[in-house]
Amino acid sequence: MKHIRKKLETKENAYFTVEAALILPIAMLFMTVMIFMAFYSYDRCIIEQSAYEAALRGAKGSIEDAQEAYNIALLAAKRLTEDGLFAIKDLAYDAEVTADSVIVTYSGAVNMPFLAWLGEYIDDLDFSISASGEAKRIRQAQEIRLFRIVNGKGLGAE
Repeated sequence: MKHIRKKLETKENAYFTVEAALILPIAMLFMTVMIFMAFYSYDRCIIEQSAYEAALRGAKGSIEDAQEAYNIALLAAKRLTEDGLFAIKDLAYDAEVTADSVIVTYSGAVNMPFLAWLGEYIDDLDFSISASGEAKRIRQAQEIRLFRIVNGKGLGAE
């Protein structure tokens, strides 16, 4: 009886080993993909927020020259994202300054494991990311006049 019980325990251990050998790689792959999806979500939030913040910095009321607004927006775009992203590689940024607004745009490629392997089997696989932020250029004197008109004080009121 002891011999039969020992044989059954050995078979159960063998089943567990086979099942673990099949399930463990799938579970590890799933966990890795979930971790990188969290990195992707974090990076997407960071670049969307950074695009808007860089546009706001370039649209300050004290900046009159379009070239100065462009330089300030580009510098802010660089500083806001350096050393803070996990899943994006080759991040590029650009700014566009018009008379009324400042637009900052980020674009890059998502660095996820198994993408090269997956690209062999799926056509048109695109793991790029882009975000854009826009802010109106504020002219202080013009805004003060507008608020006075809205409040009913007129242009010549104190």
